Amino acid sequence: MAKKNRLGLILLLLAIVGWFGVINGQINSFANNSLQTKVLNVEVNSYNQRIADLDFIRSQGSAVTATLTDLFLAMPKASQVPEVLVMMEGIGSNAGITFNDVNVSVPDGSQVPVTMSFTGNQASVTGFLDAVYKNIRTVAVKSQSIGVDQSGNLNVTMQLGLIYQGGTNASQ
Repeated sequence: MAKKNRLGLILLLLAIVGWFGVINGQINSFANNSLQTKVLNVEVNSYNQRIADLDFIRSQGSAVTATLTDLFLAMPKASQVPEVLVMMEGIGSNAGITFNDVNVSVPDGSQVPVTMSFTGNQASVTGFLDAVYKNIRTVAVKSQSIGVDQSGNLNVTMQLGLIYQGGTNASQ
């Protein structure tokens, strides 16, 4: 009987050592692998979503290209800012206003500050301002002041920010 008790005690000790030495390690390994699997599944889902988004963009090809072209036209490069000023001069000429002064300041990274003053009757000034606001080139009106001379013409001074693609390098 003592031999059976020792054998039972040895088997119990082997079971305890086996549990802590082998099975508990396997349980911890399984838990770590399970957590890593969840993390990798989230990452795979993220990549699958990106692929789906790219496929959608590719399927929309010409529409996306047209939108990007419009955005680049609306936001010129630094080297194209003079073109925007010439365009505004053309708008003013078509509207019937006369420019008195235009001053271009140093770009601040995303805008080129411009101060302009011009004269015209109410219809021509209104036409010019409407055209500036509706133009595809993005212009932020910072401030404007309007006065009237004795002949009834409006004298307007505006401070604008010509939005562009940033940078001050003329080779852009």
